[in-house]
Amino acid sequence: MELLFAITASLGILAVTRFAIPRWKLKEIDQQIVLDERFCVIDIRDYISAHRSPFPGAENIPLSYLPRALKEQFDCQKEVLVVSDDIRGARIAANLFRKKRKKNIHYVTAA
Repeated sequence: MELLFAITASLGILAVTRFAIPRWKLKEIDQQIVLDERFCVIDIRDYISAHRSPFPGAENIPLSYLPRALKEQFDCQKEVLVVSDDIRGARIAANLFRKKRKKNIHYVTAA
């Protein structure tokens, strides 16, 4: 009985730390605020999507290249804004950014 309780509690803690807390730190932002100079805007969509509907002032680093780019070239002291097709990609990118910097990550979905 105690073992079952310990396993259930561990799974509950894992679920909260894995799924709920990252959502709290990943904040959706209105596109009108993006034009502000306080963000480093990173477009994690693939090259074709970013080319067809460019996001103003964004640097295109596709999600698959993001870990390498963070190791080699990314050095921004501003807040990070991720442009993504969906929330799933934004969460993955936020986790990668948080490994490097312990700050909140904002996202916007591109139309």
